[in-house]
Amino acid sequence: MNDYYVAVFDSTHYALKFEKTIKAGGFKINIMPVPREITASCGISAKLETDEIDGIVRLAVENDLKVSDYYRVELQNGKRVYHKEIYL
Repeated sequence: MNDYYVAVFDSTHYALKFEKTIKAGGFKINIMPVPREITASCGISAKLETDEIDGIVRLAVENDLKVSDYYRVELQNGKRVYHKEIYL
């Protein structure tokens, strides 16, 4: 998998609640440190599958989960490039 998404949070509590809800919804999620290229947040992020992002965002909105930002991550010439995504 080359491309994936990263969700970042303003607090550890929000990150853990997000993880629990997303897992219960049957989606894949990996908690990891926030990449250095992304500033701000509580230091915890969630790595998400590209093909599941729409369902994950929908579940997050339905459950009023507090996500600071979502980033699409792609490899370009061997480097990770972060694209901030906007979901309403």
